[in-house]
Amino acid sequence: MFNVGDTVRNVTANVVGVVVELDGDTVYLEQSNGCEVDFDASSLVLENDFQAKHGTDVRKDAGSRENDAVYSALIDNLYPAIVQLGQTAHANEPRVSGIVPKGWHALSSLQKLNAISKAANIPVKTWLDSNQSGANTNIGTLQLSVLAAASKKARP
Repeated sequence: MFNVGDTVRNVTANVVGVVVELDGDTVYLEQSNGCEVDFDASSLVLENDFQAKHGTDVRKDAGSRENDAVYSALIDNLYPAIVQLGQTAHANEPRVSGIVPKGWHALSSLQKLNAISKAANIPVKTWLDSNQSGANTNIGTLQLSVLAAASKKARP
């Protein structure tokens, strides 16, 4: 349940506010513009929980950045058509109410890799492994197989 002072969100209505009063299952919120609204408690989530699940912020600590060079090197080795698959997948992601989506160029290399991986149905680890010298399946072969599979899907 919620407490007075909690910041909560009604996802459906895209309303965020601070809990000012509780009356049974009814929660009264004050929005940033000063307007008070009420919702059934079951329709609300804590804003911190919502942002943790749907937020687009990239962590800034050193640990989150230790593999950036590896991810960037992989992105640099990808064919433009493979990158385009990721861009298209990212652009077509369902939007979450209350979250402003980042454009492709604002994404970190890992976020781009995640989009490419989802579009190609190939895990990030497989992409990373293929970019190593002496890999069983090299990056070029992997990309060609992904593009061949994508062209088969595109045919009627």
